[in-house]
Amino acid sequence: MTAQKINTLLDWAKENGAQISDDVQFVPIAKNNVGATSTSQASSIKVPTKIIMKLSDAISGLGFDTSDIMAKQRNVNCPLKLFLAKERAAVSDSFYRPYIETLPTMAQINSPYVWLPEDNKNLQGTNLGSSLRENIVLLVEEWWLAISLLPESVPKPEAHFLNMKFYYEHKFYEDSQMYGYVHGDTAENWTSFPAYLWASMILKSRSFPSALLKDASLEISEIDLCQDDVAMLIPVVDLLNHSPQADVTWTASGNFFQFQSHRNGGLELFNNYGRKGNEELLLAYGFCLDNNAADTVALKIKVPEQMLPELESHGVSLPQISDYTTSVVSNQSQSDPAPYDQYRDGLLFFIAKDRVPEDLVRVFQWLVKGPWEGSKLTLRMQLSGLNHLRQAVESKAALINVNNVKSQHNETTIRTYLRSQKAILQAAVSDIKHRESALLADHKSNVTTLKSIYKKDVKFAQSLLVTMGVTSYEDIVDQELMDQVWLLYLIRCFNKEAYSDEDPEEQYLPGWIHDAFVRMDAEVEMVAAEVVQFQGLYENLILPMNKAVPEIYNKGKWTVRELIVSTKLLDTISFVRGKKQECLLVNDF
Repeated sequence: MTAQKINTLLDWAKENGAQISDDVQFVPIAKNNVGATSTSQASSIKVPTKIIMKLSDAISGLGFDTSDIMAKQRNVNCPLKLFLAKERAAVSDSFYRPYIETLPTMAQINSPYVWLPEDNKNLQGTNLGSSLRENIVLLVEEWWLAISLLPESVPKPEAHFLNMKFYYEHKFYEDSQMYGYVHGDTAENWTSFPAYLWASMILKSRSFPSALLKDASLEISEIDLCQDDVAMLIPVVDLLNHSPQADVTWTASGNFFQFQSHRNGGLELFNNYGRKGNEELLLAYGFCLDNNAADTVALKIKVPEQMLPELESHGVSLPQISDYTTSVVSNQSQSDPAPYDQYRDGLLFFIAKDRVPEDLVRVFQWLVKGPWEGSKLTLRMQLSGLNHLRQAVESKAALINVNNVKSQHNETTIRTYLRSQKAILQAAVSDIKHRESALLADHKSNVTTLKSIYKKDVKFAQSLLVTMGVTSYEDIVDQELMDQVWLLYLIRCFNKEAYSDEDPEEQYLPGWIHDAFVRMDAEVEMVAAEVVQFQGLYENLILPMNKAVPEIYNKGKWTVRELIVSTKLLDTISFVRGKKQECLLVNDF
């Protein structure tokens, strides 16, 4: 963007009534980046509504009835994108020429949408890395619906039918082919997908909500205020760079939109588009911020649709995209969706460095509800849900490799993005561990560990030495015998009355485990397939122990049935903790 183009834009804006504080100067800030400076503590820019590019301007300027496009599109701003692309193609005849000629190219915006494929490979394992192609596909569908509804009477570029051919071929494009196609287009080819992508990127990075004009004059069309996400482009003001710390106000009155800065310090004059995470900054503006307090990581949870009303009945607030973004170019439908249709692909939560959403925690805790758990959030559900959430977050963090970034042009940006994502996930893991530790400390008497059983039930520990060669609890862990030992112990508790001759000081058989086993035994109806499934385990585990230590394993009931019941009971009253997959029992029934 040259100084001459900036001056032409400013002259055009002022000729049409724009009012810019004398202290405001527009100057190059960096390569491909123009900003403003001010010598005053407070500066003002007033832009007349007639030079603001609005949805109503697009609908009238396209020269054909857009009602079909508006009715069938999920994105209300589709006509504005088409209009912007069309005006750029015939820029010499456009009223907006001075403005359009200052707009950046896709390469200058430098969004990952137009990065080299090898650069985008560095994003693998992140939300952005997994969603880029999906987002492009959605945008292709939006573009296709728009251009396929263009009337025959509308003059089109020579390559229009080749443009339409792209729709049928893009699904087979390799990333390198898509990169070449997007960057090989020309501005004159306004019905192409690259032209629509460029217009979408301009709106994503520079647009304002038209709702800001609601207090302006009666000249504002109803269509510009029909939805919260209707967008508009404001010349001059959109030259200002973004800072989340900038103290500014946006107002509209009369025939003007006014930007007003407060306490800008007499340096660069910034606008403030609100709190934006690095993913949004990267997609829209091509950069990231170190130590971005607004940064988040998305976590999508697949939940059966029939369970959603139950979650709400338990006080879980299902996330709305509006909870997290004020984007004016979202794909929000113009009509209200069915209550749970929006969650067909999963519940989308955003984790921040200082916040794991409580509703996210609750979803995981209710998802692990067992057959003995009803409308009460039990201790076992709380602990098990936390551990499932922790595993999900740890798995996501493990996919992000900050040290293996290879990029000739975007290495610093990519590293900044990855570092922040990793740090947020690691902070979330720490938070989840803290929650778990607090629960265990508060309910210590309700939790039984195999380590404590091994220490307290001397007779049982001795039997493991004779039959399995176990000399310590660590042997159980190292030899991966925890599941087998738990099954044996639960059956032993069930048979506690058969051990009345044992020294009470050498046994530990909690009554609640015995009662739980009796309850499960009464509920279980064995089927032949289960007997066949457990027969091998019974013959290899129980029968040898019957003979080796009959004083324990040949007293009471030690049949295949008890083994099946023990397995079901272990699943019902336990949760698995941490990387070592330690199984703990919870007395919460």
